[in-house]
Amino acid sequence: MSTKRNYICGVPFTAIEVHEKNSFLCCPSWLTKFLPKGLDVKQSWNSDEAKDIRNSILDGSYRYCDSMQCPFLQKVDSNKDLQLENPLYSRDSLPPDLDSAINSHLNNEEWSPNVIQFSFDRTCNLKCPSCRIDLIVGDKKKIESVKATIQEIEDEYATNVKVLYITGSGDPFISVGFRDFLRNFNPKKYPKLEKIHLHTNATKWNKEMWESMPNIHPYVTSCEISIDAATKDTYENKTRLGGNWDELIDNLKFISTLPNIKRIKPSFVVQNANYKEMKLFYDLMISIFKKRSSVFFGKITNWGTFTDDEFLSNQVWNTHHPNHLDFLEEVNRTLPADYCFHNLHEFVEKHKSLI
Repeated sequence: MSTKRNYICGVPFTAIEVHEKNSFLCCPSWLTKFLPKGLDVKQSWNSDEAKDIRNSILDGSYRYCDSMQCPFLQKVDSNKDLQLENPLYSRDSLPPDLDSAINSHLNNEEWSPNVIQFSFDRTCNLKCPSCRIDLIVGDKKKIESVKATIQEIEDEYATNVKVLYITGSGDPFISVGFRDFLRNFNPKKYPKLEKIHLHTNATKWNKEMWESMPNIHPYVTSCEISIDAATKDTYENKTRLGGNWDELIDNLKFISTLPNIKRIKPSFVVQNANYKEMKLFYDLMISIFKKRSSVFFGKITNWGTFTDDEFLSNQVWNTHHPNHLDFLEEVNRTLPADYCFHNLHEFVEKHKSLI
């Protein structure tokens, strides 16, 4: 039987998420130990907390990782579908970059992250209940702060970084700082860059916007599009307040025509408001993006937008939720599926034992 001890997760050794007030070595809903607030990027990367997180990977305990949220560790824990995906590697077959990073960590030597995620601007044109209470738009001071952080990253790490991930906290086409960066992108500052991964709601990713940033085109080979709905009503009135479903579909069809993008991850945060549309969402995304799809279904996280009672009412996977059996039926109508990954493994086929 496979266990986490057989694998090394490369993320804390190779990647850093830079947020507004602090940084993280993985998605903060998947990792329970955070880096200290108030540090610059380099200080965060080399902090004692970062070293502790890395040691928890090397000793096989993964004590700071939430295996119920991380879809990769969940595969290992469930002993299902163990065809490995990045970022998990067998301990005896580590890629050179990860092997080098681990050796630097063990020898207390400095090294640079290969992947940097720009999540230090929450500006977005939508007000999604699962993400925020109010509309967030950066003012002039915020725009200058974003540009200063980009400069800090470029001064310290641009010559070695291989992947830029933009953004995960807001939208790259709405944030003035991120949009200006993409429009004026200078590849010469990033000589080892292999990829720019865009994480967006795609509401403004149209032909005009795309053509305004030609220098990034060769690098954008993957993207995540956060949608959380498969119908106009759910999208506009429940999960994407301020969104326009018809414009979104037009933009998705445009994105599907971009030949350089090899992997498209439409994402769906599963909650009480939308779980009945999981299969419909999967089928819709496959119809648009075909085999380039990597559809993601993930449990909703409370980012401080819900009271405890409100969050419980959204946790349709909770066995005490009144819609839980309906949820199980929908999960097993949808999963497992090709061109898909998720953190719902414990529910796949569970409904059979309840009938």
